[in-house]
Amino acid sequence: MIVSTTDTIPGKKIVSAVGTVHTKEGFFAIISPEMAQRNLEKQAEKLGANAIVGLKIEAKQRRSHVQKYSAYGTAVIVE
Repeated sequence: MIVSTTDTIPGKKIVSAVGTVHTKEGFFAIISPEMAQRNLEKQAEKLGANAIVGLKIEAKQRRSHVQKYSAYGTAVIVE
């Protein structure tokens, strides 16, 4: 899975955008940027994508000592 924070991937052509992927609010918190990215990659794979562009990850203070992360991006097919 190729992941980019920009809207393009150098050397690759985006042939189809298959949907937006994002972390979901729920009982279990996303407690690291890596966990947030893995969550998006799994969603993108289910949509048939082989890349994510425009990845954004935001940290939110949940409690005095715990940060929660949210993330979103666009799942695409590149060649």
